[in-house]
Amino acid sequence: MDADQSFLDTLGFDYTQTQPESPIGEQATRSTQHQATPSTQQRSAIIEKEKSNKGKNWSSDEDKVLIAAWANTSLDIVGTDQNRDAYWARISEYYNIHKESSWPERNPNAINCCYTLINRETSKFCGCLQQILNKEESGRTIAEK
Repeated sequence: MDADQSFLDTLGFDYTQTQPESPIGEQATRSTQHQATPSTQQRSAIIEKEKSNKGKNWSSDEDKVLIAAWANTSLDIVGTDQNRDAYWARISEYYNIHKESSWPERNPNAINCCYTLINRETSKFCGCLQQILNKEESGRTIAEK
């Protein structure tokens, strides 16, 4: 936990061991810290977020095949007249052909949702990493940062 603590201190996060691991739990904790009594609408939104399990049924191996499907399809030149549905259908087709036989078939909408989640989280990570690399700390190498 000390390595996590020092890394998060570097990023400027106020992290303690008592905070929940789940981003959903953190959102609920933060909203209740700022308001003593959340409105009914806010409480129902928090409950809905806690109930949501989107993305939890994808394994990391499935994520890797999805990213390969996206990369392979994105590098394919089809033309500029391809609509959104056709694009995600092609990614879905590639994914379903290259997946393990024990994995479930995924439709284009499920593929799009999972990719969007991966893309958003990857962008957050890259942003944090870039902030660390941009810090002008005298005498520190990239490996130390």
